[in-house]
Amino acid sequence: MNKLFLVLLAFIAWSTSIYAQSKILFVTSNQDFYGSTTISASNHFGEIIEPYEVFIQAGYQVDFISPKGGAIPIGYLNTSDSLQKKYLYDAWFMDKLEHTLKPTEIIAENYVAIFYSGGGAAMFGVAEDTTIQKIARNIYHRNGVISTICHGTAGIAYLKDENGKSLYAGKRITGYPDKFENTEMDYYKAFPFSIDQAIQKNEGNFVYSEKAGDGFHLVDGRFVTGQDPSSAPQVAGEVVKMLKHHFKNPNGSVKTDSEQVTETLLHYIEGTANGQPERLQKAFHPSFNLYTVATDSLWIRSGEQYIANVQVGEKTNRIGKIISIDIAKDAAIAKAEILIPNVRLFTDYFLLLKYGGAWKIVHKSYSWRDLTSMEGK
Repeated sequence: MNKLFLVLLAFIAWSTSIYAQSKILFVTSNQDFYGSTTISASNHFGEIIEPYEVFIQAGYQVDFISPKGGAIPIGYLNTSDSLQKKYLYDAWFMDKLEHTLKPTEIIAENYVAIFYSGGGAAMFGVAEDTTIQKIARNIYHRNGVISTICHGTAGIAYLKDENGKSLYAGKRITGYPDKFENTEMDYYKAFPFSIDQAIQKNEGNFVYSEKAGDGFHLVDGRFVTGQDPSSAPQVAGEVVKMLKHHFKNPNGSVKTDSEQVTETLLHYIEGTANGQPERLQKAFHPSFNLYTVATDSLWIRSGEQYIANVQVGEKTNRIGKIISIDIAKDAAIAKAEILIPNVRLFTDYFLLLKYGGAWKIVHKSYSWRDLTSMEGK
């Protein structure tokens, strides 16, 4: 009995570790104003979506927290930026920002990295939140990565270990420096502290570039920090690189849930494009159906019918791209885009379930945009 109990404990610890390898936690702020002023504060949208895009494309899941949970203010919007526009009109993603989790809802062991996004709001409510501090400390002690960008570096101002010693003592840390702040303005006077001074006071070595917008970032140990918005993709890239090194699968035959879901989706995308019905059979539950609306009526096809239309070896010019994956234990939702150049752009939404040790697509709903009608416009 004791041996069985120990085996079960070992399995639980191992499976939790595998699950954790694919999750990154974003820290945001609920602050609407700079201190007690009437000057609006917000989270920097670009500093959220650029790292988010890098992490998602690398196969990681992202959860969002804020000190109070719920909706967060966003700003610094640039609707002429294609990536920002993509996420602003992505209802699924925006719902995540409207319903951020509370720190008390987080199990730190499920994450391999924590990322503090910036914007003026980041100066308020995050640094002093002891639950967020504990989460970051826990992630770090489990060989995880702590990353920040711009004013998000304020979030680690008071970060210490269980003995009260700075987690980044002697390490090079960057963030938005006082040099580029307008220290005479009311917004700055409302700040609870100076990032430069707070990092130095907590035994860190605050470093910054004399240039602005040059992508300046630092990697010191398992701390990855960026000076301003221009460093967002570099910071995220360094985090991914570090995670790939520190969190390798313990067994070459074992894949994370995120990797398995991605593989299932690719069986569907590539199996259709390359004329491989056997891959579609791997992707679909036997009772899988496809749903769409045609001429204002619901149109349903079975997976069996779909597979029957794919001829062995008959390749098409379909180009598929996975947009996002969200996993909760043994259930997942995913979004993909399928482009038939100059003809149609499909948007696919999937429901997947894990059973019998494998992820299967159990439902697909989709819509499309006709590209031929846009020719000459």
